Amino acid sequence: MKFVKHLMPILLLGQTFMMTTSCSCLSSSEVENPGVVHAVTDLSHSFSFYADNRFHGQYIKDGKGATNWCNLYNYDFSNANLLVLLGCDDRISYLPEDIKAINDFASSGGGVVILGSEGTKSQNKLAETFGVSFKGKTVQPLTYTNDSVIIGNNASALEISGRGWDVLVKDKNGAAVLAKKKIGKGQILIGSRAIAGSNPNASDSINVEMWNPLLKQIASGKVVDPTKPHNSKGIGSLENKDDNDTFVLSYNEYLKPYASAMLDISTRCMPFIEKRMGVPLSKGMGSEITLLATDGGGFSSGNVIALAVWWGGFPEKEDGMIEFITHESVHSWVLPYPEVWNEPIATYVGNLVMLDMGHEEEGMRRINAQVGAGLKHDPKMDKYDISGNAIDGSAKLTGGAARDIHWGKTYWVFEELRKDYPDIVSRYFKAKREMIGDKKLKSYDMNNTVAVLSEATGKNLFPWFKKHGFDVSKKKAEL
Repeated sequence: MKFVKHLMPILLLGQTFMMTTSCSCLSSSEVENPGVVHAVTDLSHSFSFYADNRFHGQYIKDGKGATNWCNLYNYDFSNANLLVLLGCDDRISYLPEDIKAINDFASSGGGVVILGSEGTKSQNKLAETFGVSFKGKTVQPLTYTNDSVIIGNNASALEISGRGWDVLVKDKNGAAVLAKKKIGKGQILIGSRAIAGSNPNASDSINVEMWNPLLKQIASGKVVDPTKPHNSKGIGSLENKDDNDTFVLSYNEYLKPYASAMLDISTRCMPFIEKRMGVPLSKGMGSEITLLATDGGGFSSGNVIALAVWWGGFPEKEDGMIEFITHESVHSWVLPYPEVWNEPIATYVGNLVMLDMGHEEEGMRRINAQVGAGLKHDPKMDKYDISGNAIDGSAKLTGGAARDIHWGKTYWVFEELRKDYPDIVSRYFKAKREMIGDKKLKSYDMNNTVAVLSEATGKNLFPWFKKHGFDVSKKKAEL
């Protein structure tokens, strides 16, 4: 804010005098947008696809969202007024520097939201620094301050030991579920994770009537400039980067204890993946591997492969991580044209790499399990294609059955071809790379896929695929 001089007219006994005064005034953008929320969702302590902008999209009507993947204490909160902490994996914790940053942000007017449950130890430890703990179950119904009933199945209760807390949501017996408190110029809001959405597709906007105005009020202690951004701090800003010649391993401070083991397994996997794929990664693809604070998933954006650092019980167990690293790597390997069987083929190659790296029994168990799931719906593998479409025009498979046939039939196709061509995967991807070259395809569909497989085997496979439920034609192939 700036102190601006104003000339104010004063009417006194019929005479007008001009009086000079000083006042604390807001800029025009601040006056016009006093309720704008600039939210930051933390992904550094616990990654989920939901937390990656879904929370803000569901619950913040007048505002913008950003995410933080890096050390929380390094984030620039100068133009942010809401910090959302949805979770912290119990294998890591908030550092003293983080807690200081959270307190400083709130004291300066920012709003802080901490959600957790009785079973989230690290999140509970953070809440305890403010005099609150997640403790015990709740009894339905849950009610908001105006006695409106809200959704919160299996919500955890709060035990409040500090002073100054205003309880906003209670259960049937009066146990606190959501409470807020002023800290300096700002506020902190602590509550059960169960009363907010969590689905990766943001399909569960529960209690939106409560959250929209509440979050706006929690963030009201600090006015932001809506004409300026509060930028996300993403993968490119991660504080630690280990260059391994073929790729860079990047991670924040919280995941540093796992970097060495991840570097080792990734380095060991890559030669086996390349051998199975038959071709090297395209230039720039898979050039960075970044670590995610989760055991639940990852992604590939081409140049970046993001890995759940605790996937499959890693680092104690490595077989699941071999499959996972290969899966995400294959997504980069196949670009610029993703596969028609993109997810199952990536995992299938992962299972083959498991065989190559000394986990034959577990690798074959996983392959046979996928094939078996498909055979349940199509015992002769001649009725459905990989999308669950029936060759005889009967009802299309949906739900779990569609998933079973998509994965099972993909595995079955390659296992059948592998009987005659043990190196079928490398043959296929070599042929794909050579045949496409610089061509611009309308679509890399099943017709083109079978054309490539035919080239890879030196045999016209269109009749074989048609016999096994695929509506393909050599004439429709661009390759």
